[in-house]
Amino acid sequence: MKTALSLALGLWLLLSAGLPAAAVEPRTQSFTDPEGVELEVTVFPASGERLYLWLLPQAGEHPNHRVLGQTLAAAGVEVWQVDLLDAHFLPRTNESMRSLDGVSVAALLREAHAQTGKEVMLVASGRPALIALRGMRQWQEDAPEGDYVLGAALAFPNLITDTPVAGAPAVREDVVRATSLPVFLLQPTQGVYRWHLNDILADLRQGGSPVFVQMVPQVRDFYYLRRSDPAPEEQVATDQLPSQLLQAGRLLASVPRARTAAPLPEDTPRVEAGRGLVERDRAAPMADFTLTDHLGDEQSLSDYAGDVVLLNFWASWCPPCVHEIPSMNRMAETLGAGFSIVSVNYQESAEHIATFMDEVQVDFPVLMDFDGRVAAGWRVFAFPSSFILDRGGRIRYSVNSAIEWDEPGVLADIQELMDE
Repeated sequence: MKTALSLALGLWLLLSAGLPAAAVEPRTQSFTDPEGVELEVTVFPASGERLYLWLLPQAGEHPNHRVLGQTLAAAGVEVWQVDLLDAHFLPRTNESMRSLDGVSVAALLREAHAQTGKEVMLVASGRPALIALRGMRQWQEDAPEGDYVLGAALAFPNLITDTPVAGAPAVREDVVRATSLPVFLLQPTQGVYRWHLNDILADLRQGGSPVFVQMVPQVRDFYYLRRSDPAPEEQVATDQLPSQLLQAGRLLASVPRARTAAPLPEDTPRVEAGRGLVERDRAAPMADFTLTDHLGDEQSLSDYAGDVVLLNFWASWCPPCVHEIPSMNRMAETLGAGFSIVSVNYQESAEHIATFMDEVQVDFPVLMDFDGRVAAGWRVFAFPSSFILDRGGRIRYSVNSAIEWDEPGVLADIQELMDE
């Protein structure tokens, strides 16, 4: 039943994308990379001149990967899909994905060309985008014969070394600034990195990479990887993905490509890491802002001047964000006058949040950051992210994970600020 549904969905997607409808059945093959890792590849064969090497996401294969592979193959692009974490017997964690070097990807690039004689473009999203860049650079360092690697098409790439402390600047991996092959970015307008895009482009171009950007409207990151009930806008964007990837291949094939790897930067900044409630003492990156709440009334951060404030950035689609709301309610009740919670919702509709608040008790105002600019101004890269501001508006603590806000130690720290 699942296969039949997938094929039916694939046929519908092919027709909606204006591409030829044909069922392309995949096959599997495997080979061993230079470090002895056996790589199992799902191949969607096609007779065209290009091959897309698709690095599967950290969560593993999604049903859409089969559909997208069939769609592209029917349009004449061969697709190879590989799950690197599975091949390396690594758990599906952020640390595991970041630990992968480029050896396996470089080997796959060589093998794909050796078997087919085709030009090869890497495809990846999220954290595997970093491994795609490492693989391209490793391939360059291996002194390949020919320039058959077109570059990479990366959707909502996560290229940072680690999630920084809330409010600290993001630091991208060295390889981002040492990429000289072309890159095509698919950036959702509601994605976490939307307002950091200029910084990402500057880092990529530092190594000489020609970079192109396609904005994907009205969706957030992972839009084509929803496990259930995608929003209508997400389905539309998913339907358009094959055509966008075909366009990426044509575009990258049309620009000059470097044969040698760019040098790694020597002055790599260090990420300011931390877990839980992290002690800080610094000015707020955005001293004030004004947003409407979910009822349409304007509120400003400065309305709470003189109080100790918990400034919380969250979204209803983030389970840890929702989990910590009851403890935030209890915290506000315990601390009383002189303490306030200012909650900023990330790029959701007021109607959705009103419905959410009918189901989940929220005892504090929810301000609507419809376009994500305020979150970007506060250097928010993960949800939830929170800041404790003293009575003068300085950041004294921050945390970029869910915690129990009414835990005695947390309450004692904040009570000290209230007593200052």
